[in-house]
Amino acid sequence: MDISLTPILLSALPMLSVLAGGMVVYKWKKDLHPLLSLSGGILLGVAFLDLLPEAIEHSLEEGGSLTTPFAVTLGAIILFHILDKAFSFHAHHQHADEEAHAHPEEHCHNDTHTYTRTYIRAGSIILHSFLDGIAIGASFAADERLGMLVLLAVVLHSFADGMSTVTFLKLGLGHKHKSTLPILGLGALAPFIGSFVGFRLGLDTHAIVLLLAAFAGFFIFLSLSELLPQAHSGRMSKTSGVALTLIGIALVAFISMFAA
Repeated sequence: MDISLTPILLSALPMLSVLAGGMVVYKWKKDLHPLLSLSGGILLGVAFLDLLPEAIEHSLEEGGSLTTPFAVTLGAIILFHILDKAFSFHAHHQHADEEAHAHPEEHCHNDTHTYTRTYIRAGSIILHSFLDGIAIGASFAADERLGMLVLLAVVLHSFADGMSTVTFLKLGLGHKHKSTLPILGLGALAPFIGSFVGFRLGLDTHAIVLLLAAFAGFFIFLSLSELLPQAHSGRMSKTSGVALTLIGIALVAFISMFAA
């Protein structure tokens, strides 16, 4: 096989992994709270055990500061907290007006804010998958053996990316919304396209550090402010919820150790 085609063709594997993870959640007809606990743990694990350590490693390799990735992560958490509160305040304001005046167009406007927040959350995971694809392509461009190791790691956690994407969509849009499968399809294509971009163009190391740290902050924010609070508000026992969260973290830890 032509080496130039190898990363692009093999990136079909994480594409299939994303689809498989997403379809598991899409077909899930029971209570979503167990999946919320698991996804919350996965996002925490990805942030602290994958994205942030990788950002630190790249920063130090380039002679950068150790504090830069942490500062960007903290800044991302604060930024997304502010944006989320802005959306939440506007939505709650519209809800109060709706109760007072019962105007259907205001309810529609409230739905628009809910959809926007949902699409932003799902989109962040899709962008993360795109970066994974870039990592595959760039690694193959540097060394074929390194490329295979990165590919294996991406395939293993792409399943979780698919799960998290559809979990957010079901949480915000409801079960089997008409846009769920197209968005999942876009998420599946992301590593495939990213692999081509990474192999042909690469990505500046400084930009990689900033993106990895920013995504770490966003995933921490999503897990602690959205997934886990909603997971523990359901009828599922607190012990089961915590156990599933720890399983999600342990799963990412295992994949990170295996990839290393």
